[in-house]
Amino acid sequence: MIYSVLQKKEVPVTVSKEVIKVYDDIGDLTRYTVHDAAEPLIHVGYVDLQDTKDGVKVAYIKSQHPNLYKHFGQIADQIEVEHCINRGIDNPYIYSVAAKGTHVLHFLRGKRFINEKVNLYLQQIINNLKKGEKAVTKFLGKQKMYMPQALVQHYIEIIKKTPLLKK
Repeated sequence: MIYSVLQKKEVPVTVSKEVIKVYDDIGDLTRYTVHDAAEPLIHVGYVDLQDTKDGVKVAYIKSQHPNLYKHFGQIADQIEVEHCINRGIDNPYIYSVAAKGTHVLHFLRGKRFINEKVNLYLQQIINNLKKGEKAVTKFLGKQKMYMPQALVQHYIEIIKKTPLLKK
């Protein structure tokens, strides 16, 4: 389910899977494209994943209609965890790199940064933000982050009830 701005409610989604052949040493990418279940031609967004031995590296996430659908990041997080579970990895290590200016969004969703100083800085900023204010974090540049095991377990519970991916 994802929040539809036009309908002002959660709507169901479907997910399609495609393997993208990468002729390089990094290995192939798995792309999951999220569609509005009622409007299959509308691609809500996609998630590109690169398998690792103990989990997955998130290569790219793209919300294609951020003005029409909200909280795509949560769908992406669930896909990341579910992909690992379907590979037989129960406690996956999921990591990625935050694009410039997205640090607060990732932090609020529960992701944490490898650089602990970034986590402390973001927590301080969030604690002092007033309603409607936005934090500028572009100066932090690209920062490596990971999904903590508590968040992984949260998504595992969601997946038990409402999985997104076909096995």
